[in-house]
Amino acid sequence: VIQPGLGRIMPQIGERAWKLYYAAKAKNWPLAKFQWKEIKELMELGAFTRPKYEESLTKFMLENWSGVGKALEKEDFGGFAEAFQKAIEQANAYHELKEKPYIRWKLPDQPPPDLDLTPRGNK
Repeated sequence: VIQPGLGRIMPQIGERAWKLYYAAKAKNWPLAKFQWKEIKELMELGAFTRPKYEESLTKFMLENWSGVGKALEKEDFGGFAEAFQKAIEQANAYHELKEKPYIRWKLPDQPPPDLDLTPRGNK
């Protein structure tokens, strides 16, 4: 009962995905990589605390989230944007597969207002 369920974890993932996308778009690669890593850890937490979703979350991480990470490592926004869009489409397909078609995440049109995404300092 006290373990965080996906209903508590997924909104955090959505907020971080929003920040991830706009950080990468601003070429703030350290922030984008940080958000990617945090999302990965939240997904792993979800797989651990909700074993019935472990297989789907693990498959998503291997087949979709790793491609986003590879593009980030190359600091390639074009490749990142393509992998990110594919991951979002697949995440929404999983919502439908898990009988939650009413959950359809979309990237907000504007960057998050709570962060200055301007790159700073050394890599």
